[in-house]
Amino acid sequence: MYLNVKKVFVITCIIGTLLFSACDKKTQNSADGYTIETTINGLPDGVRAFLKVPNEKGVPQPKDTAVIQNGKFTFTGKLEHPELGFIYINGAEGNVNLLLENATITIDANKDNLSTSKVSGGKHNQEYVDFVEDSKALSEKVQKIRARYQKAVTTRDTAVINAAKKQVADLDKQAVEYQEKYVLDHPDSYISVMLVNRMLRSKLTTAKKAKQFFDALPDDMKKTRVAQDLFIKSTEMLRSTLGSVATNFSAPNPEGKKISLDEVKSKVTIIDFWASWCGPCRRENPNVVKIYEKYHKDGLEIIGVSLDGRPNQNNAREDWLRAIKTDGLQWPQVSNLDGFRDAIARTYNVRSIPATFILNEKGEIVEKNLRGASLEAKIKELLGK
Repeated sequence: MYLNVKKVFVITCIIGTLLFSACDKKTQNSADGYTIETTINGLPDGVRAFLKVPNEKGVPQPKDTAVIQNGKFTFTGKLEHPELGFIYINGAEGNVNLLLENATITIDANKDNLSTSKVSGGKHNQEYVDFVEDSKALSEKVQKIRARYQKAVTTRDTAVINAAKKQVADLDKQAVEYQEKYVLDHPDSYISVMLVNRMLRSKLTTAKKAKQFFDALPDDMKKTRVAQDLFIKSTEMLRSTLGSVATNFSAPNPEGKKISLDEVKSKVTIIDFWASWCGPCRRENPNVVKIYEKYHKDGLEIIGVSLDGRPNQNNAREDWLRAIKTDGLQWPQVSNLDGFRDAIARTYNVRSIPATFILNEKGEIVEKNLRGASLEAKIKELLGK
């Protein structure tokens, strides 16, 4: 029995890694670039410091190196757009997190715990500080509930555990409302973009709302990596939502000929994402075969999209062809043999399989991820049987 505080804890850690201590109100922006002036006591001259920024997968990668002299070091450079930054120092615990931007930023670093360093300067950093300050009361409530809950789990105090769950539900609602209000009040803020990104991943907002938010951003903010991530994610989700027209695609069939969705579409069409290594997919295949044989003459068509091609497959193509034959899959099959990296899977926001999309005669997605009797019932309904 565990307390779900993930949603409310977002208030105290806006974007997972973006945590640093209080800053002052000093803000200096510069079109000429950024200067990060850091003071740190207790480390000898010659110790190296590293400025890193996240790559496309979010993993910090080196951007610059500096050397401590007289308890100080400086990073300088110029950015096209703001982005997250991380400072690591040899001999110091943790790292400093900041929003890197073309501004003068000062850091009073604590070598014993870099995450508690004081950061000041920069418009986006200040927005974050204001956000944290305004949400402090709610954050403190979360911490108190977590402490009570942990103690209650240890003592097996069911009454306190249940009370804590109710309080968390209330705080969940407050947290969502707080984030939504912040985004409404700060429609062009970098912090708002980060919040909407997180809310979309946590299913606290819809892809439609997230895309509308992105569309309203200033052009320079749209070009930031975090905004581009939001655009890609919301667009992918919208492509696969109920009511949207299924995006056409094409890929090679077992003979190497390109087959497209538009070539296959019929009165009712199923897009079936599967793979030879997927146990649930293979167990469902006999049911899909039965449905296809029963309703194909009435206008049912299926196109199978295999996500074979995982790194640990020795011969993905042979595995794919063998599975088609073994399971008796009679409908068109295509695959780029690229696993979950497959462009079709990304287009339809497929993160796990089996995954199915049922299209009506207009090519609109009317249902997703049905299996067994539920799948057959929907096919009968759409065919008017």
